[in-house]
Amino acid sequence: MNLTNNILKFYKTSSKKESIETIDENRFISLIEDNKVALYRLAKSIVKDDFEVEDIISETILKAYGNLHKLKSAASFKPWLMKILVNECYSTIRKSSRIELKEDMEALNLRYEDNTEGYLISLISNMDEDSRVILTLFYYEDMTIKDIGKVLNISQGTVKSRLSRAKAKLKTILENQ
Repeated sequence: MNLTNNILKFYKTSSKKESIETIDENRFISLIEDNKVALYRLAKSIVKDDFEVEDIISETILKAYGNLHKLKSAASFKPWLMKILVNECYSTIRKSSRIELKEDMEALNLRYEDNTEGYLISLISNMDEDSRVILTLFYYEDMTIKDIGKVLNISQGTVKSRLSRAKAKLKTILENQ
C-alpha cells in the first residue's frame, strides 16, 4: 500500500520517538492492508466526502503507527484501529463545522455484486447515523458487541439496545417496501 508506506516514511522523518524504530513495519502494513476495506466502509458511513474519508484514513494510519506501543495485543488491533478512525471522523466533522452524514453507500456496492446486498446497503444508508454505524460494524465488519462498545466508547448494553433498535427499524423499512 503506497499510501501506508508514504505515511510511515513521513512519520519516521518527523517523529522524535526512538522506540518507533523497533516496530515491525511489515506487520503493521499487513494489518492495515487487511483492514483497509473496513476502514473505508466505516469512515464512509460517518463522513460523506470521499476526499475527507481519504484524509481521515491517512490520519488514522499515522496515529495508529505513532501509538502502536499503546496496543496491548495484536488480537485487539482491529477494534483499536476502528476506535482511532471513529474519533478521527468525529474530529474532522467538528473541525469542519458541518455535519455531513452519509446519505449514499452506493459506492460500497463495488465490493458487493449481489443485488440484495446492494439493496440492503442503500436502505441502511438512509438510516440515522447510530443505526448505520452499528449495523456496519456488526454485520459488515463482523465485530463483537464488546469490540463495538470499545470502538464507539459505549457500554455493551448500549450496543445491544442500539443494534436491536437498528434491526427493528430495518425490518420495518423492509416490510413497508
